[in-house]
Amino acid sequence: MTGLIENVSVVLVEPQDDINIGNAVRASKNFGIEDLRLVNPANADRERIAISAPRAHETIDRMGRFGSLDEALDDCVMTVGLTARVRSAHWRVLEPEQAAAELIAEAAKGRRVAMLFGREDSGLPNSALDRCQAVVTIPTNPDYSSINLGQAVLLMVWEVSRALRKMEAGDVETAPRLAMQAEWHSEFDPAPMAGLTRMFGQAEAALQAIEFVKGSSNDHIMRSLRSVFLRARLDSRELAIWHGIFKEIVAYMRRKGMEP
Repeated sequence: MTGLIENVSVVLVEPQDDINIGNAVRASKNFGIEDLRLVNPANADRERIAISAPRAHETIDRMGRFGSLDEALDDCVMTVGLTARVRSAHWRVLEPEQAAAELIAEAAKGRRVAMLFGREDSGLPNSALDRCQAVVTIPTNPDYSSINLGQAVLLMVWEVSRALRKMEAGDVETAPRLAMQAEWHSEFDPAPMAGLTRMFGQAEAALQAIEFVKGSSNDHIMRSLRSVFLRARLDSRELAIWHGIFKEIVAYMRRKGMEP
């Protein structure tokens, strides 16, 4: 496998069972993915993780540990989140094959991408999915749709590996679809998640300043706004413009003596 697989990260949000973390490590390592990131794990004991990921101590020791999801996604330009069900929010929904193809298309350009997996008992919360450019559902038996964390990671890293092999082989059917779905048309780099997170914070401050949103009762407005910007795939210049607009709204009100 080429070095571009190094640009793919597996992020586990609040994993509760170290054996499941080990299963995720083992599945990722099977397909060449070594960058695993843990967000607020319940324990993450090295030796217990190694029970289900034998001979993977180096990978386990290199796992990043983060106090927040924003920190874990700081350097990512594309993130997909796994969910067992399609929810009411306006997220872009992909099946694993297409999600993997788009991730590999970005990784091939030297950009960091991530697959996001939730805790075993409740999956990813809406606040985590709000940080994803797309959500992924794995088609399963609707009468028994739940799969465990290790299985979900295994299925996705296999799809990513398969997409990489198709790209390397010059698959005549896959290549045009990849170009159509994931081609980047800007001369500027994609906006990183760290910058988007700051911009969303500034947007919320601006909307609160003009009393368009008031408190947590309007969380759905910020969710919709996040969804619009994430689907738009802003580049770094567009990000700077929007961040400046939202910042200037607050600054203008202060200059006019209207303290937000």
